[in-house]
Amino acid sequence: MDSSQEHSLQSKLLQLECHFTWDLEEGDTDRAGLEDRLQEEIQFPLRKYKGSTYNHLAYVKQLQGVNEEALKYLEQAEEITRKDHEDEFEKLVIVTYGNFAWVYYHMGELTKAQSYLEKLEDICKRLPKDLPPAVYGEKGWTFLRVWDKNCDKSKECFEKALELEPDEKEWNYGYANVLYCQRRAGTAEDSDALKQLRRAQKLDPENTVIMVLLGLKLQQYKQEEEAVKLVEQALKNSPDNPQVIGYAAKYFRKTESFDKALELLTKGLEQSPRSGLLHHQIAQCYKYKLFKLQGKTDCQTKIQKKELAELCIPHLEIVAKQKPTYIYPQMDLAVMYAESDHFQKGDDLFQNLFRIPDIQPEELQALHRYYGNFIFNFKNSKLEAIKHYKEGFKIRNPSVEREKCYSKLNTLAEKRIKNNPHDIEALGMLVFIHKEKMMEFYEKALQLDPGNEEYQNVLSDMHHSSE
Repeated sequence: MDSSQEHSLQSKLLQLECHFTWDLEEGDTDRAGLEDRLQEEIQFPLRKYKGSTYNHLAYVKQLQGVNEEALKYLEQAEEITRKDHEDEFEKLVIVTYGNFAWVYYHMGELTKAQSYLEKLEDICKRLPKDLPPAVYGEKGWTFLRVWDKNCDKSKECFEKALELEPDEKEWNYGYANVLYCQRRAGTAEDSDALKQLRRAQKLDPENTVIMVLLGLKLQQYKQEEEAVKLVEQALKNSPDNPQVIGYAAKYFRKTESFDKALELLTKGLEQSPRSGLLHHQIAQCYKYKLFKLQGKTDCQTKIQKKELAELCIPHLEIVAKQKPTYIYPQMDLAVMYAESDHFQKGDDLFQNLFRIPDIQPEELQALHRYYGNFIFNFKNSKLEAIKHYKEGFKIRNPSVEREKCYSKLNTLAEKRIKNNPHDIEALGMLVFIHKEKMMEFYEKALQLDPGNEEYQNVLSDMHHSSE
């Protein structure tokens, strides 16, 4: 193959829909940890289209430079897809053949890479022009696995798949996962995640991960009776599945049944020692046991808190290594460092988190709130803490984290005014938060009535006064 033919081959490869062209930002995650999660999916299969897991494993192996193993996983993906879904084979194998072509290209076997391009061209001639929903769905699952940077992309992919196949349980399951991960404030009646989890369960009633996620969402809305039944049924049906164990433990931890949760998680770690989910939930149990001791200042309590922090830290360090841009466990880790008398180490970690590029708005809100709490509790710097709560609240992104920043500011201001009705700084805090709320209302009003000069003038004045 001469240089012009190789250039043409490369150009065609870049047009494929497969893991090698999806800009997955794999540098944001620990590949060994991702490989473990993919192997868990194979060991505890709940998905309809199992070949997609092997496709992703093949991609990970190629990134590791183990091309022969990558090819073996792609051969398994092709075999499983042909065996389980012969009538849909051509629609489902598009990503597999695209990955085959890329692996052979990286191996320098250009003729074999070309042969898979030709197979794809033949398949595409027999399919409608639009991309099959299976490709959107597989792309959605892939983005969901690398999660922290790709939640919105995953959501978009599943929405496209559902436009084409609204009743397909696989896409409904994926979409439910995405909506569960995107925390939103509101009531049960307003919850898109709750509605989607119920729909996914109706379409796939034996799926135990859906059961336990639905249980957790119902718990959030105080529907405990139905929630606990779902969680217990999931554990009964899938007692060894690390995902089910991790989420069930989260449910019991939220009921303050810490020992029951830790017993489940310890058992789960015996089978899946690298599971980031299990390590994170163990850390959460120790963290909340520690938080139950807050407010007590006697020597024995201080010793207990330090011991719990030291139990928590190694589990959070594992999670932080596996997901270096997933900020929530890292923020917890910074707090636990301070609880174990290593304040500077915790503060340094927070400064590193503030330097993460392209951080999501809700994550930045959370970071300001966490750091505000951190310096309030461990540095006793109330003014600096208030500054960070304000910065979090000023980010115009509707979220649970923004409401928590609002609540912090409002509670602090009202407490100070109760002690001193003439506290100018506290009154200023209330003016700030209510002014921000008013600006939001005017902005929404202008969206409905764009030409309203009164709204435009008021909003302009409010913006100028904020500068």
